[in-house]
Amino acid sequence: MLALPLRLPGTRFYRGLQARKKIMAIIGKAMSERRRGLQANGEDFLQRLLDDDDKACNGATTNGGGLTDEEIQDNILTMIIAGQDTTASAMTWMVKFLDENPEVLDTLLREQLDLARKVSSKSFLTLESINDMPYASKVVKESLRLASIVPWFPRLALEDCEKEGFKIKRGWNVNVDAKSVHLDPTVYNDPNKFNPSRFEDESKVPYSFLAFGMGGRTCLGMNMAKAMMLVFLHRLITTYRWKVINPDVSIQKWGLFSKLRSGCPVTVTCITENVLP
Repeated sequence: MLALPLRLPGTRFYRGLQARKKIMAIIGKAMSERRRGLQANGEDFLQRLLDDDDKACNGATTNGGGLTDEEIQDNILTMIIAGQDTTASAMTWMVKFLDENPEVLDTLLREQLDLARKVSSKSFLTLESINDMPYASKVVKESLRLASIVPWFPRLALEDCEKEGFKIKRGWNVNVDAKSVHLDPTVYNDPNKFNPSRFEDESKVPYSFLAFGMGGRTCLGMNMAKAMMLVFLHRLITTYRWKVINPDVSIQKWGLFSKLRSGCPVTVTCITENVLP
């Protein structure tokens, strides 16, 4: 959440700092309990970081020291915020866009039912199944473009440069306006229309799709996020019928990510009849 950096009780910034302290304390407690054997050591990201840290402390690595406890906590917090909140917001926007575009939903349903027939005997989707969703992948990409979950990216200029006649000095903070790029009519035809088929032609202008950043700062969790969204789409489409009950399209103010103010509430009905002939 964006807020003026005033450490005064009652301000958004102050509440944000207090919330961060609570989360860091929870993570720190989990780390301590795992190290003392009081908590089961699962095969998760936190345990991987702890194991790598132990190896570094014991001299079992050749790339220097391990992460400090604070750095481990920061990595976990980053994963929670950047890896979960953004994906959940993207799923919400997908539901909204599909509800508003029944022709897209029909095309997507046909694809997912065909896939369901192939995997009906399995309780989970395999990587091969996820890769067999060409239209769903376009739905995901178009949702990310139109919603622009992360509307801008702050970057630090590492050296003096000039772009389009504008001189940028080393050390300047530069905000890349991803939302403006995604809605630029010179880049995307009819940019405000939800049209997944626009991505059938992958020969787009370079750096025109910035949902996951670009270059050396591309989101490390990009493929995981796409997989989560595709699995969500498949389960939602083949298991439920739904209807958005609040069409409000206004966005939360002062949010770090683009979120619908209403939260996009829906009525959900489980599909009881057999949809797989």
